[in-house]
Amino acid sequence: MSSLFLALVRENPWPGIAVASLNLIVAVSLVGVSLLLGLTISVLAWVHALADSEPAPMRHAANRRGFA
Repeated sequence: MSSLFLALVRENPWPGIAVASLNLIVAVSLVGVSLLLGLTISVLAWVHALADSEPAPMRHAANRRGFA
């Protein structure tokens, strides 16, 4: 079977080129999706951290330093 495949590839390289191009397109799109997913998760985590943070008590900090 492999000798038949090699014989066909020698005569017509286009199927191999098409498969290689398809593999490249799939690989690039998977990398893009993973980068987009990572960016989305990090932005959601940052927004969640901002929403959960409590404001610093400025009046108490000033009293401890002796500025008030």
